[in-house]
Amino acid sequence: MRIRGIVRVANLEENPPGSERIEMLLRAQGVRPDQPRLLVVPYELLLGDLALEPEHVQGKGFEAEVNEDPGGRWVVSEIAFTTGRALRAPEE
Repeated sequence: MRIRGIVRVANLEENPPGSERIEMLLRAQGVRPDQPRLLVVPYELLLGDLALEPEHVQGKGFEAEVNEDPGGRWVVSEIAFTTGRALRAPEE
């Protein structure tokens, strides 16, 4: 499924715990009601692009190809981000 939206929150998480296998979880907004709002960027994609860091993608628009895995998670197979922020930077 091809989706477009804005990354509201991006976090790195170890999955499964204790495996040292890191995934990035993206919470999206602006997607259609029938589309997923929680996306998983797998370890392999993170290794392939060192620019995929939570602080670099949060607040940016994106377009992604996602597929539902057997566990019900929406896993990203490819993703592209806009160059500018679509959301304001969080207040510090």
